[in-house]
Amino acid sequence: MSRGGDGEEESPPAAVALVESSSKPSGLQLVNTHQTIRLGDPLDLVALAQQIQKGDEFVRANVTNKLTVIAEQIQYLQDKARQEWGPSCPHEFLGAYKLQHDMSWTPYKEINKRDAEMGLIDKLLTQHQTQPDRGASPIVTDPVILPTTSHQEQS
Repeated sequence: MSRGGDGEEESPPAAVALVESSSKPSGLQLVNTHQTIRLGDPLDLVALAQQIQKGDEFVRANVTNKLTVIAEQIQYLQDKARQEWGPSCPHEFLGAYKLQHDMSWTPYKEINKRDAEMGLIDKLLTQHQTQPDRGASPIVTDPVILPTTSHQEQS
């Protein structure tokens, strides 16, 4: 031990308990020590995965039911509009278009072609994401040639 300024030895600092080490502080058991100390049961993970799957199925069922109601309401309003306007619609029909996710418009006649192109791109992106990382070696895929459309054709 080191000596103080007047030649006396200093005693080691006393150990101080910052947290009570009793499993029943003040006579009350706050947590189940068996649950906090034991190692996890592998079956708990399986049960958790099953609960997540049930929750996913529940959400999917609710969303499907709500979307069905919305689709029925849309159909009802479309039918009612046809009945109200009939052949006396005051405006000339100019065309039908689909608003894409990228905020571009696709003419009705080209919707199937555009959806097929987007499906192919989504498939390529999904395949790229699911392939394992192989270090520095490049990922080789078959080349894909998409049909080109000029801007004049879409106008």
